[in-house]
Amino acid sequence: MADQFNMKERKEPTFVQFGDGEMVEGVLVSIDRIEVGEQKKPTLRLTIRDLETGELQSFLATYDIATKVHRSDIGYVISVRYEGEDKSVTRNGNAMKRFKVQVSDK
Repeated sequence: MADQFNMKERKEPTFVQFGDGEMVEGVLVSIDRIEVGEQKKPTLRLTIRDLETGELQSFLATYDIATKVHRSDIGYVISVRYEGEDKSVTRNGNAMKRFKVQVSDK
């Protein structure tokens, strides 16, 4: 039956880990609660659709990202750029990662 339709394989989004100055940009598709690691630590995973390629990309929300991106932003274009670590704010010996987040008004 599938041969009667134009079928396309659906793949998992490409996972992005931010490096210095790295940026992702696209339409925010979803914000999902997931558990990571052996300790099943709850966190948010954001998924965007790249405007140029149409490919899906996902990344984990740090505290900084989670405070700047809201569920009401789904469907809007967002830009997230890693700005580096803020060593003046630490938790469990880890410096806070800072991001510049921009959200379109349309």
